[in-house]
Amino acid sequence: MGKIVVKAQQQNVYNIDGKGNTGKAYVLRPVRYSTMRQNDIVDYCMKNSLVPRAYITAAMVAFVQCIENFLLNGHSVELPGLGIFYLTSNGITATEAESCGVGQVDSLKVRFTPSSSLKASVSAVELVFDGVYDIAGETILETDSDGNPTKTRKYYKKVVAGENEGEPLPDGDGDEAVDPDGGTSGEGGFSG
Repeated sequence: MGKIVVKAQQQNVYNIDGKGNTGKAYVLRPVRYSTMRQNDIVDYCMKNSLVPRAYITAAMVAFVQCIENFLLNGHSVELPGLGIFYLTSNGITATEAESCGVGQVDSLKVRFTPSSSLKASVSAVELVFDGVYDIAGETILETDSDGNPTKTRKYYKKVVAGENEGEPLPDGDGDEAVDPDGGTSGEGGFSG
């Protein structure tokens, strides 16, 4: 069974009062430490099997191409134990049958429905509360190596300690504010 750290983060919430008004509220969200990329997955598979890296990489590339090909040709794709990928569309409705057509579709989206076994595994995960993070009011503009603006982030500061205070966390020592997606930034955390 896994362990997931959650934190409460202040943000603007639409319809906070049920009358359509926007206001600040604390929203609980799980901490994401990183995004596992292809090399991370290949390394994990290689360490937990006797299959060489090149074979795992080739199989993974072919697998992704296969899923993409099936989705782009109108199929849903089930991955046993994980769930089903499928396409949905957004568009304009028509009141008359004669006005129906492809032109009504604005966009296609890829959706994922988790399997019941994955849902059961997720509901069995232990949750650990890290604390409450408040918007400190500072906005920080990140730039690329040439000085061009790339991203604006809000600074978050820890205002209430969590239940595991003093216990080291995978994202830091528990005393610093943390990126809502899981990374640390030294003195404070950021939201992107």
